[in-house]
Amino acid sequence: MYDVIIIGAGPVGLYTARLLEKRLRVLVIDSNKEIGKKACSGLYSTKLEDFVPIKKEWIDNKVRKAVLHSPSGNKLNLRKKNTAAYVVDREKFNKYLAKNIKSRILLGTRVKNIISKPDRMVVITDKASLESRMVIGCGGANSVVRKHFGVSPKEMINGLIAITQEDGSSDFVEMWFDKKIITDGFFWKIPRGKTTEYGAFGKNVNFKQLEDFFKLKKYEKRAAIIPTGPCRTYFDRALLIGDAAGITKPWSFGGVIYGFHCAKIASRVVFDAFEKNNFSGNFLKAYERGWKKTVGRSIRLGLIGRAVFKKMNNKQIDLLFGRFGKTGFLNKMDMDFPLLAVFG
Repeated sequence: MYDVIIIGAGPVGLYTARLLEKRLRVLVIDSNKEIGKKACSGLYSTKLEDFVPIKKEWIDNKVRKAVLHSPSGNKLNLRKKNTAAYVVDREKFNKYLAKNIKSRILLGTRVKNIISKPDRMVVITDKASLESRMVIGCGGANSVVRKHFGVSPKEMINGLIAITQEDGSSDFVEMWFDKKIITDGFFWKIPRGKTTEYGAFGKNVNFKQLEDFFKLKKYEKRAAIIPTGPCRTYFDRALLIGDAAGITKPWSFGGVIYGFHCAKIASRVVFDAFEKNNFSGNFLKAYERGWKKTVGRSIRLGLIGRAVFKKMNNKQIDLLFGRFGKTGFLNKMDMDFPLLAVFG
Protein backbone atom coordinates (compact mmCIF):
# COMPACT_ATOMS: atom_id res chain seq x y z
CA MET A 1 0.00 0.00 0.00
CA TYR A 2 1.18 3.50 -0.85
CA ASP A 3 0.83 6.47 1.46
CA VAL A 4 -0.31 8.77 -1.34
CA ILE A 5 -1.34 8.18 -4.95
CA ILE A 6 -1.15 11.29 -7.13
CA ILE A 7 -3.24 11.12 -10.28
CA GLY A 8 -1.75 13.38 -12.94
CA ALA A 9 1.91 13.76 -13.95
CA GLY A 10 1.80 17.36 -15.10
CA PRO A 11 4.03 19.96 -13.44
CA VAL A 12 1.78 20.34 -10.38
CA GLY A 13 1.45 16.59 -9.83
CA LEU A 14 5.20 16.05 -10.19
CA TYR A 15 6.03 18.98 -7.91
CA THR A 16 3.58 17.66 -5.30
CA ALA A 17 5.28 14.25 -5.46
CA ARG A 18 8.66 15.91 -4.97
CA LEU A 19 7.44 17.54 -1.77
CA LEU A 20 5.61 14.54 -0.33
CA GLU A 21 8.22 11.87 -1.07
CA LYS A 22 10.53 13.43 1.53
CA ARG A 23 8.48 11.64 4.20
CA LEU A 24 5.94 9.42 2.45
CA ARG A 25 5.72 6.60 -0.08
CA VAL A 26 4.25 8.17 -3.21
CA LEU A 27 3.00 6.82 -6.54
CA VAL A 28 2.20 9.01 -9.57
CA ILE A 29 -0.21 7.81 -12.27
CA ASP A 30 -0.84 9.36 -15.69
CA SER A 31 -2.74 8.17 -18.74
CA ASN A 32 -0.21 9.64 -21.18
CA LYS A 33 2.51 7.31 -22.41
CA GLU A 34 5.19 9.97 -22.18
CA ILE A 35 5.84 12.86 -19.78
CA GLY A 36 5.00 16.27 -21.15
CA LYS A 37 3.76 15.25 -24.60
CA LYS A 38 1.40 17.77 -26.24
CA ALA A 39 1.86 20.10 -23.28
CA CYS A 40 0.19 23.50 -23.39
CA SER A 41 1.62 27.01 -23.42
CA GLY A 42 4.26 27.75 -20.78
CA LEU A 43 4.48 31.45 -19.98
CA TYR A 44 5.44 31.65 -16.29
CA SER A 45 6.34 34.61 -14.13
CA THR A 46 9.79 34.75 -12.57
CA LYS A 47 8.15 33.48 -9.36
CA LEU A 48 8.91 30.07 -10.84
CA GLU A 49 12.34 30.56 -9.24
CA ASP A 50 10.70 30.33 -5.81
CA PHE A 51 9.86 26.68 -6.48
CA VAL A 52 12.44 25.18 -8.83
CA PRO A 53 15.93 26.18 -10.00
CA ILE A 54 15.80 27.70 -13.49
CA LYS A 55 17.55 25.60 -16.16
CA LYS A 56 18.60 27.02 -19.52
CA GLU A 57 17.70 23.81 -21.32
CA TRP A 58 13.96 24.34 -20.81
CA ILE A 59 13.80 28.13 -21.24
CA ASP A 60 12.81 29.04 -24.82
CA ASN A 61 12.83 32.80 -24.25
CA LYS A 62 12.54 35.60 -21.69
CA VAL A 63 10.04 38.44 -21.99
CA ARG A 64 9.96 41.89 -20.41
CA LYS A 65 6.94 43.42 -22.06
CA ALA A 66 3.29 42.77 -22.91
CA VAL A 67 1.43 44.66 -25.63
CA LEU A 68 -2.37 44.67 -25.35
CA HIS A 69 -4.42 45.58 -28.43
CA SER A 70 -7.94 47.01 -28.12
CA PRO A 71 -10.69 46.28 -30.71
CA SER A 72 -10.04 49.61 -32.48
CA GLY A 73 -6.25 49.15 -32.53
CA ASN A 74 -5.22 51.14 -29.44
CA LYS A 75 -2.29 49.72 -27.52
CA LEU A 76 -1.30 49.36 -23.89
CA ASN A 77 2.38 48.66 -23.23
CA LEU A 78 3.30 46.95 -19.99
CA ARG A 79 7.05 46.82 -19.52
CA LYS A 80 9.36 45.67 -16.73
CA LYS A 81 12.97 46.73 -16.27
CA ASN A 82 14.06 43.12 -15.93
CA THR A 83 12.68 39.77 -17.06
CA ALA A 84 8.96 39.54 -16.30
CA ALA A 85 8.33 35.99 -17.44
CA TYR A 86 9.94 32.86 -18.82
CA VAL A 87 8.72 31.14 -21.96
CA VAL A 88 9.12 27.53 -20.89
CA ASP A 89 9.27 24.41 -23.03
CA ARG A 90 6.63 22.48 -21.09
CA GLU A 91 7.72 19.08 -22.37
CA LYS A 92 11.33 19.59 -21.28
CA PHE A 93 10.20 21.20 -18.02
CA ASN A 94 7.91 18.30 -17.12
CA LYS A 95 10.62 15.78 -17.92
CA TYR A 96 13.05 17.72 -15.72
CA LEU A 97 10.57 17.56 -12.83
CA ALA A 98 10.03 13.83 -13.41
CA LYS A 99 13.77 13.08 -13.38
CA ASN A 100 14.15 14.90 -10.09
CA ILE A 101 11.73 12.76 -8.10
CA LYS A 102 12.38 9.29 -6.75
CA SER A 103 8.76 8.17 -6.63
CA ARG A 104 7.43 5.59 -9.05
CA ILE A 105 5.59 7.02 -12.06
CA LEU A 106 3.10 4.80 -13.92
CA LEU A 107 2.62 6.14 -17.44
CA GLY A 108 0.07 4.93 -20.00
CA THR A 109 -2.17 3.94 -17.10
CA ARG A 110 -5.79 5.01 -17.14
CA VAL A 111 -7.73 5.30 -13.88
CA LYS A 112 -11.14 3.68 -14.38
CA ASN A 113 -12.59 4.08 -10.90
CA ILE A 114 -11.85 5.21 -7.37
CA ILE A 115 -13.36 3.55 -4.32
CA SER A 116 -13.39 5.35 -0.99
CA LYS A 117 -13.13 3.06 2.03
CA PRO A 118 -12.98 3.98 5.73
CA ASP A 119 -9.30 3.04 6.06
CA ARG A 120 -7.94 3.51 2.53
CA MET A 121 -8.55 4.53 -1.08
CA VAL A 122 -8.67 2.01 -3.89
CA VAL A 123 -7.59 3.23 -7.33
CA ILE A 124 -8.68 0.87 -10.09
CA THR A 125 -6.70 1.28 -13.31
CA ASP A 126 -6.80 -0.53 -16.64
CA LYS A 127 -3.80 -2.56 -15.43
CA ALA A 128 -4.26 -3.17 -11.71
CA SER A 129 -5.99 -2.15 -8.50
CA LEU A 130 -3.84 -0.01 -6.22
CA GLU A 131 -4.33 1.08 -2.63
CA SER A 132 -3.22 4.12 -0.67
CA ARG A 133 -4.10 6.00 2.46
CA MET A 134 -4.73 9.18 0.47
CA VAL A 135 -5.39 10.24 -3.12
CA ILE A 136 -4.49 13.62 -4.63
CA GLY A 137 -6.07 14.78 -7.89
CA CYS A 138 -3.72 16.72 -10.19
CA GLY A 139 -5.26 15.55 -13.45
CA GLY A 140 -6.41 18.88 -14.87
CA ALA A 141 -9.76 19.43 -16.56
CA ASN A 142 -10.57 15.73 -16.73
CA SER A 143 -9.63 14.92 -13.14
CA VAL A 144 -11.07 11.54 -12.19
CA VAL A 145 -10.68 12.44 -8.52
CA ARG A 146 -12.84 15.53 -8.91
CA LYS A 147 -15.44 13.56 -10.87
CA HIS A 148 -15.44 10.85 -8.20
CA PHE A 149 -16.49 13.39 -5.60
CA GLY A 150 -19.07 15.00 -7.89
CA VAL A 151 -17.76 18.57 -7.88
CA SER A 152 -16.86 20.83 -10.79
CA PRO A 153 -15.25 24.24 -11.39
CA LYS A 154 -17.30 27.26 -12.39
CA GLU A 155 -16.21 27.29 -16.04
CA MET A 156 -14.38 25.22 -18.65
CA ILE A 157 -12.52 27.35 -21.21
CA ASN A 158 -11.07 26.15 -24.51
CA GLY A 159 -7.46 27.02 -25.22
CA LEU A 160 -6.10 26.66 -28.76
CA ILE A 161 -2.46 26.94 -29.83
CA ALA A 162 -0.81 27.17 -33.25
CA ILE A 163 2.98 26.78 -33.38
CA THR A 164 4.71 28.15 -36.48
CA GLN A 165 8.35 28.08 -37.58
CA GLU A 166 8.60 31.88 -37.55
CA ASP A 167 11.42 33.50 -35.58
CA GLY A 168 10.33 34.19 -32.01
CA SER A 169 13.28 36.06 -30.53
CA SER A 170 11.47 39.26 -29.50
CA ASP A 171 11.12 40.12 -25.80
CA PHE A 172 7.38 40.82 -25.68
CA VAL A 173 4.07 38.96 -25.80
CA GLU A 174 0.92 40.36 -27.41
CA MET A 175 -2.82 40.03 -26.72
CA TRP A 176 -5.78 41.13 -28.84
CA PHE A 177 -9.36 41.70 -27.68
CA ASP A 178 -12.31 41.74 -30.08
CA LYS A 179 -15.78 40.88 -28.85
CA LYS A 180 -17.05 40.39 -32.39
CA ILE A 181 -14.85 37.31 -32.66
CA ILE A 182 -14.33 36.05 -29.10
CA THR A 183 -16.95 37.20 -26.61
CA ASP A 184 -15.26 35.90 -23.46
CA GLY A 185 -11.55 35.68 -24.21
CA PHE A 186 -8.70 36.91 -26.38
CA PHE A 187 -6.02 36.08 -28.94
CA TRP A 188 -2.31 36.03 -28.10
CA LYS A 189 1.17 35.73 -29.57
CA ILE A 190 4.18 34.41 -27.66
CA PRO A 191 7.78 34.43 -29.01
CA ARG A 192 9.26 31.00 -28.31
CA GLY A 193 12.82 31.66 -29.48
CA LYS A 194 13.08 29.53 -32.62
CA THR A 195 9.30 29.34 -33.11
CA THR A 196 6.22 31.53 -32.57
CA GLU A 197 3.06 30.58 -30.72
CA TYR A 198 -0.36 31.96 -31.66
CA GLY A 199 -3.33 31.20 -29.46
CA ALA A 200 -6.91 31.88 -28.46
CA PHE A 201 -8.93 31.48 -25.27
CA GLY A 202 -12.71 31.32 -25.10
CA LYS A 203 -15.61 28.99 -24.51
CA ASN A 204 -16.40 28.55 -28.20
CA VAL A 205 -13.14 29.35 -29.99
CA ASN A 206 -12.04 27.28 -32.98
CA PHE A 207 -8.98 26.96 -35.20
CA LYS A 208 -10.70 28.67 -38.13
CA GLN A 209 -10.91 31.86 -36.04
CA LEU A 210 -7.23 31.52 -35.17
CA GLU A 211 -6.26 30.97 -38.82
CA ASP A 212 -8.29 33.93 -40.05
CA PHE A 213 -7.18 36.35 -37.36
CA PHE A 214 -3.45 35.69 -37.79
CA LYS A 215 -3.63 34.57 -41.44
CA LEU A 216 -2.04 31.25 -40.58
CA LYS A 217 -1.47 28.47 -43.07
CA LYS A 218 1.06 25.90 -41.88
CA TYR A 219 1.24 25.25 -38.14
CA GLU A 220 1.22 22.62 -35.39
CA LYS A 221 -2.08 22.32 -33.52
CA ARG A 222 -2.48 21.99 -29.77
CA ALA A 223 -5.62 22.28 -27.69
CA ALA A 224 -6.68 21.97 -24.07
CA ILE A 225 -9.56 22.65 -21.74
CA ILE A 226 -8.78 24.93 -18.80
CA PRO A 227 -11.01 24.98 -15.72
CA THR A 228 -11.44 28.22 -13.79
CA GLY A 229 -13.45 29.09 -10.69
CA PRO A 230 -12.43 26.70 -7.87
CA CYS A 231 -14.65 23.93 -6.57
CA ARG A 232 -14.36 22.20 -3.18
CA THR A 233 -10.83 20.85 -2.81
CA TYR A 234 -10.91 18.56 0.27
CA PHE A 235 -12.67 15.29 1.05
CA ASP A 236 -12.14 12.26 3.25
CA ARG A 237 -8.67 10.97 2.29
CA ALA A 238 -8.45 13.18 -0.80
CA LEU A 239 -7.38 16.61 -2.06
CA LEU A 240 -7.56 18.44 -5.38
CA ILE A 241 -4.67 20.64 -6.51
CA GLY A 242 -4.24 23.04 -9.43
CA ASP A 243 -6.26 22.84 -12.63
CA ALA A 244 -8.09 19.77 -11.32
CA ALA A 245 -9.79 22.08 -8.82
CA GLY A 246 -10.14 25.10 -11.11
CA ILE A 247 -7.42 26.96 -9.19
CA THR A 248 -6.30 29.06 -12.14
CA LYS A 249 -6.02 32.77 -12.93
CA PRO A 250 -9.41 33.89 -14.31
CA TRP A 251 -7.77 36.49 -16.58
CA SER A 252 -5.04 34.40 -18.28
CA PHE A 253 -6.13 30.89 -17.17
CA GLY A 254 -2.58 29.98 -16.15
CA GLY A 255 -2.37 27.62 -13.21
CA VAL A 256 1.17 26.38 -12.62
CA ILE A 257 2.41 29.04 -10.17
CA TYR A 258 -0.87 28.87 -8.23
CA GLY A 259 -0.66 25.08 -8.35
CA PHE A 260 2.86 25.12 -6.89
CA HIS A 261 1.68 27.40 -4.07
CA CYS A 262 -1.15 24.95 -3.36
CA ALA A 263 1.19 21.96 -3.46
CA LYS A 264 3.31 23.48 -0.70
CA ILE A 265 0.25 24.09 1.44
CA ALA A 266 -1.12 20.61 0.70
CA SER A 267 2.17 18.94 1.66
CA ARG A 268 2.11 20.52 5.13
CA VAL A 269 -1.50 19.45 5.69
CA VAL A 270 -0.85 15.92 4.42
CA PHE A 271 2.17 15.51 6.70
CA ASP A 272 0.00 16.63 9.65
CA ALA A 273 -2.69 14.14 8.64
CA PHE A 274 -0.20 11.26 8.71
CA GLU A 275 1.26 12.42 12.01
CA LYS A 276 -2.15 12.54 13.66
CA ASN A 277 -3.57 9.62 11.65
CA ASN A 278 -6.54 11.80 10.75
CA PHE A 279 -7.63 11.77 7.10
CA SER A 280 -11.13 13.13 7.51
CA GLY A 281 -12.39 15.89 5.26
CA ASN A 282 -12.85 18.06 8.32
CA PHE A 283 -9.13 17.77 9.14
CA LEU A 284 -7.97 18.16 5.52
CA LYS A 285 -10.08 21.32 5.19
CA ALA A 286 -7.02 23.16 6.49
CA TYR A 287 -5.61 22.82 2.97
CA GLU A 288 -8.46 24.82 1.44
CA ARG A 289 -8.23 27.46 4.15
CA GLY A 290 -4.52 27.73 3.38
CA TRP A 291 -4.72 28.17 -0.38
CA LYS A 292 -7.58 30.64 -0.03
CA LYS A 293 -5.36 32.82 2.17
CA THR A 294 -2.59 32.66 -0.43
CA VAL A 295 -4.32 32.89 -3.82
CA GLY A 296 -8.03 32.96 -2.98
CA ARG A 297 -8.55 36.73 -2.91
CA SER A 298 -6.79 37.19 -6.24
CA ILE A 299 -8.98 34.49 -7.80
CA ARG A 300 -12.17 36.02 -6.38
CA LEU A 301 -11.29 39.45 -7.77
CA GLY A 302 -10.37 37.84 -11.07
CA LEU A 303 -13.74 36.09 -11.31
CA ILE A 304 -15.51 39.40 -10.66
CA GLY A 305 -13.39 41.02 -13.34
CA ARG A 306 -14.14 38.20 -15.77
CA ALA A 307 -17.89 38.55 -15.16
CA VAL A 308 -17.63 42.28 -15.94
CA PHE A 309 -15.50 41.61 -19.03
CA LYS A 310 -18.07 39.17 -20.43
CA LYS A 311 -20.72 41.91 -20.38
CA MET A 312 -18.56 44.56 -22.01
CA ASN A 313 -18.72 45.49 -25.71
CA ASN A 314 -15.89 46.66 -27.95
CA LYS A 315 -16.62 50.34 -27.34
CA GLN A 316 -16.37 49.86 -23.57
CA ILE A 317 -13.10 47.96 -23.94
CA ASP A 318 -11.69 50.81 -26.01
CA LEU A 319 -12.72 53.30 -23.30
CA LEU A 320 -11.03 51.14 -20.69
CA PHE A 321 -7.81 51.09 -22.73
CA GLY A 322 -7.96 54.89 -22.92
CA ARG A 323 -8.25 55.25 -19.15
CA PHE A 324 -5.54 52.74 -18.29
CA GLY A 325 -3.24 54.21 -20.93
CA LYS A 326 -3.07 57.46 -18.94
CA THR A 327 -1.86 55.80 -15.74
CA GLY A 328 1.54 54.38 -14.91
CA PHE A 329 0.58 51.79 -12.33
CA LEU A 330 0.08 49.05 -14.95
CA ASN A 331 3.85 48.58 -15.22
CA LYS A 332 3.94 47.86 -11.48
CA MET A 333 1.28 45.14 -11.65
CA ASP A 334 2.22 41.61 -10.64
CA MET A 335 1.71 39.00 -13.36
CA ASP A 336 0.28 36.47 -10.88
CA PHE A 337 -1.58 38.88 -8.60
CA PRO A 338 -2.35 41.93 -10.79
CA LEU A 339 -5.70 42.90 -9.30
CA LEU A 340 -4.23 43.27 -5.82
CA ALA A 341 -2.40 46.34 -7.17
CA VAL A 342 -5.81 47.86 -7.91
CA PHE A 343 -7.74 46.82 -4.81
CA GLY A 344 -4.89 46.53 -2.34
